[in-house]
Amino acid sequence: MYKRMYRYSTQRYNSSLLAMGIIRVGTLHDFRRMEHKKGIADPQEGKKIVSHRIDQLHIADTEDSNIKSNIDVRALEAFRAVKMSNSKNITFENVALSKSFDEPDCFILCTSKMCSKETMSQFEGADSCVEVVEIESFYRVLTDTLNSITPVIFRGIHEVIYQNRKEHWNGQDWGRHPALIKETEFKKQDELRAIWQPRLNKPISPVILGNYRLVAFCRNVSI
Repeated sequence: MYKRMYRYSTQRYNSSLLAMGIIRVGTLHDFRRMEHKKGIADPQEGKKIVSHRIDQLHIADTEDSNIKSNIDVRALEAFRAVKMSNSKNITFENVALSKSFDEPDCFILCTSKMCSKETMSQFEGADSCVEVVEIESFYRVLTDTLNSITPVIFRGIHEVIYQNRKEHWNGQDWGRHPALIKETEFKKQDELRAIWQPRLNKPISPVILGNYRLVAFCRNVSI
């Protein structure tokens, strides 16, 4: 569990959290809306593309167990490009493979690992900072409160990875989770994401929660 966690927002919203335990929990797909302020809106949230290129590949015998060590052969299987069995002398040239990801919606609460004016400046309109001082207790109460509205599964707190949304296949798996990727322009946010997966298969939207118990786990931070 992280030792430091900070939430940047306007004084109005952070005051509501500190006084009454009121907080807004967003969703992955809601972040795609361009109506959000700079630093929050990202139309590509939860999306990415993984690709692999085969310049030239010759397979003498598809039944040869040694070909499994070849990354191009593994790519053909992973991307489900072709199904090969009991074949000989197959050649592939200039083949481009790609797979698109678009993650299902989920609930997300964003915080930051860093406490600084520079970090706060990354969030348009933010002029105050709240530190979550008892992280485990904060998220336990928040999860219980969210569950009182809609059934969810808490998937933990994760660091955001800042990178291009177009990845080259790593030869083993599909790489970074799309819900944890943000463009490199947001890198100074040093974001952490708490994620809740809905138990029900129906559309979700951001919710404003209120639980006075959250107040005890937060404190105002002067920057």
